[in-house]
Amino acid sequence: MQQQDQQFKTVKVKSNFHQFQLLPNRQIHRYKIELTNYSEIFAQKAITTYRQKIIECLITFYCINLNIYSPTKLATQVLGALNDGEEIQNVASLKLVESVDGGPKLQQILARIVKQIMSTQQGMVQIGKDKLFWPKKSHSFHDYKFEIWEGVQIVQKQFGVVIDCAYKILRQNTLLDDLSVTKEADRYEGMIVMTKYNQKFYRVDLIEIGMSPKDIFITENGEETTFKEYYKQRYNLKLNEKQPLIKTTLKIKGKQEEKVIYLIPELCQLTGLSDTVKSNFSVMREVAKITKPNAYDRIDQSEKFAKQINSTVKKGSNINLLDTWGLKLNSVSMNVEAKTVRPGTLIMGNDNIDLSQQNLNLDQQTQKKMYQVPDQKLVWVLIHYYKEKGQEAKKLLLDNMKQAISEYQFYGFYSQPLVRPLQEERDKALLLLCDDINKECQQKQQKIEFIIFLLPGQKKNSRLYRCAKFISLQKIGCPSQVVLEDTLAKNTRSIVNKIMVQICAKLGGVPWAIDKLPKLFQQQHTMICAAECYDRLHQIKHLAFCSTVDKNMTKYHSQILKGADYKGDNLKKSLITAMEVYKEKNNVFPQIIIIYRDGVSDGQIPVVLGDEFPQYDQAIKQINPQSKLVLVVCNKRVAGKFYQAGHRPDNPASGTIVDTKEICEGQQPNFYLISQITRQGTSQPTLYKILHSDIPNIENDIKVLTYKLCWLYYNFAGPIKIPAPVRYAHCLGEFIGSRYQRNDKDPFVPVEELVKKGVLFYI
Repeated sequence: MQQQDQQFKTVKVKSNFHQFQLLPNRQIHRYKIELTNYSEIFAQKAITTYRQKIIECLITFYCINLNIYSPTKLATQVLGALNDGEEIQNVASLKLVESVDGGPKLQQILARIVKQIMSTQQGMVQIGKDKLFWPKKSHSFHDYKFEIWEGVQIVQKQFGVVIDCAYKILRQNTLLDDLSVTKEADRYEGMIVMTKYNQKFYRVDLIEIGMSPKDIFITENGEETTFKEYYKQRYNLKLNEKQPLIKTTLKIKGKQEEKVIYLIPELCQLTGLSDTVKSNFSVMREVAKITKPNAYDRIDQSEKFAKQINSTVKKGSNINLLDTWGLKLNSVSMNVEAKTVRPGTLIMGNDNIDLSQQNLNLDQQTQKKMYQVPDQKLVWVLIHYYKEKGQEAKKLLLDNMKQAISEYQFYGFYSQPLVRPLQEERDKALLLLCDDINKECQQKQQKIEFIIFLLPGQKKNSRLYRCAKFISLQKIGCPSQVVLEDTLAKNTRSIVNKIMVQICAKLGGVPWAIDKLPKLFQQQHTMICAAECYDRLHQIKHLAFCSTVDKNMTKYHSQILKGADYKGDNLKKSLITAMEVYKEKNNVFPQIIIIYRDGVSDGQIPVVLGDEFPQYDQAIKQINPQSKLVLVVCNKRVAGKFYQAGHRPDNPASGTIVDTKEICEGQQPNFYLISQITRQGTSQPTLYKILHSDIPNIENDIKVLTYKLCWLYYNFAGPIKIPAPVRYAHCLGEFIGSRYQRNDKDPFVPVEELVKKGVLFYI
C-alpha cells in the first residue's frame, strides 16, 4: 500500500460538473396508483383515464414506471372507478408513498427535467439527445463555403449535469452541388447531412442513383404521392427532377425496429470539413481557434449556460421549470480532489529520460541510442522513383540515415542496401521490380528483411502506398517503411530520426521502455491485450487483437481475423492464440491477463459482459485455469473536462486521475485519466471502467499501469490518449481493414511468416 501511495500526488482540479440542489423546505414526492383490484395494466389505465384529474391535483408531475413524482404534497385522493356500471367497482386512488431525497429515483426525475430543459431552449437547435446549437452564433468561412455553429453538450450525471462546449461544421453547398462535381456517389456513404427545411441530421446509407423526386412513396397518412409533389405541398419547395435520392435508416422511437426514408440531395447540407480544407494549414489553424477553446473559455461557457438553465421556463408559459420542482443548478462548476501519477523514467539504450522534468522535449530527447535494436546485419532494400526529385530524395535519405545509424548504433543497418530505381509510377511496375529484387536475393541465398519505399505523392494519398504495403505483406513477407519524397524537404534529420524509431519497432526492436511498472505485474507474468473491430459501411469486418509477450510490455503478437467481430468465438480464439504465443516466448502461461476494450459507452457495457467476457473466461478455463483475468473498458467520447484549479485555469498535468464518487458513478470501479500533454485547446480525458477482476483491490495498480502504457506507443514521442496496446489494435484493424478489397486475387493480409516475427509492421 505504501508503494502505491508513493506513486500518487494529491491535487485539486476544477471540472465542468454542475450539481442540482433542492431549495430549502422543498421536496419531491412519490405517489402510486392504488386499486381495489390492482394490476399494472389497470394502473396504467387509471393514469391515462384520470390524467387531467391528476394534473388538477398535482399541477405538475412525471410518470416513470408507474411511479408518479411531483413537487406537490397532498393526502390520498380518490380518482374514480375504472369499471362504471359493474357490480364490483375497481376504484383508483392516488396515494402518497414517500419523499424522494436521493438515489436512483431522484436521478430518474433529474433525467426527465434535463430532457425537458433541452427541448425548451429558445433559438437553439437540438442535435442528438445531448447537444444544442445556436445557428445565429455561426462563424462563416465564405471563401471555403462552410460555417461553424457554436453550442453546448449537456449530459446528466448522477445528481447534476456536465456542460461542455460543442461545435457543428456545416458546408454551405448541398450534397447535390458536391455530387455534380465529384460524380462519385459512393463517397457520401456514412456522411452526415442536415435537411435545410427543418434542421434535422441524418446519416447517408446510400445514394440511390436509380431513384428521383418523381418516384412515388406512401406518406405517414397512408397517401400515395411523389417526392416532388410532397415537398411542394408541405414546404412550398420546387425540386429539380434530375437528381438521385438519399437513403437513410431511422430507429423507431420506443421500438427495436428501423424504417427507411429518402431525402433530397439539393435540400441536404453536407457537414464536416472537406479534404481540401483539411489540407489547408492556415484555414485549419483558424478553425482550431474556434473549436479548441482554452480552459478559461470552456469554464466560462459552462457557467453561463448553467445560469441559462436556471432561468428556463416551461413551453407556452412564464413558469420557471426548476423553481416548480424546488431545484436549482449550481452555476459554479465543482472543484474536486484528484491525483497525479508520477510518470517515472523513460529507459533508452545508454541514457534515461526523467519524465517529470519541466521542459520535456521528447522529440529531441529520444533521438539517441534506443533501448533495444536488432543486432544482426539486415538485408534491406531501398526503392526510389527514377526522376531527378527521386534521386535527390534518395541521396538526402541515405546521408541522414548514415548519421542516424551511427548515433543510434543501429547495427542492423550497417550493411549496404540494395538500391533500385522505379521507372514508372504504376502498381505493375512496382510489382515487377520487387519480384526481380526478390529473385536476385534468392539467387544469393538471401532473404529480404526490410524494404524502404521512397515514393512520390501527398501524405495519405500516394498512388503506390497500398501496392508497396501489399508487396511487403504478401509477396515478400517482411516489414516496410513508406517515405514520401516531400516529407524530406524540411527538418530532414529530425524526420529521419523519427523514421528510424518506427523502423526499430517494425523490426521487433524496442525504441524505449518505462520504469516503475506496478510490482504486481512485474513479479507475476502479465500479458496485456487489446481487441478492436474494424467495421465500416460496405467493407469487410476485421478483428484486430494485440497482446504483449515480454516483461516490459513493449513487444507484441498481432492477430487479424478477416470477416470477424466481437461475437461468436472470435475473441476466445484470439486469446487462446495469445496465451500460447506468450508461453512459447516465456516458457510459462501468463499468470495475469489484462484486456483493454476501447469505445465502450455505458449502454454497451451489458453487451461486453454478455458477449465478450464469457469468451475470455472460456479461453482461460480451456488453456490455463490458474490465469487471473482483468477486463477494462475505455471511452474517449466523454463530456467531462478537468482543469488545473487557480486564478487562470489551465490543462491538468499529464497523469492526472479523477476517481471521486461525486464524479465517477456506477457499480464498477472507474476513473478519468488525462494522460496526454496538451498545449493547444483543452485536454480530453478518457474514462476507464474495470468491469471484471479476479484480483481484489487492483484499482490503483490498474490506474498506474494504464498511464504508463500510454508512453509506449512508438509512432509518437510522448504519452498518447489511450494505452499503447489499444492504439496498436486500432492501427492494425485500420491498416488491414481499410485496404482490404473483396475482388483481390491475393488478399491484403500479412503472411504467417511475418505475423510470427512479432513485429509492429502496421504502424
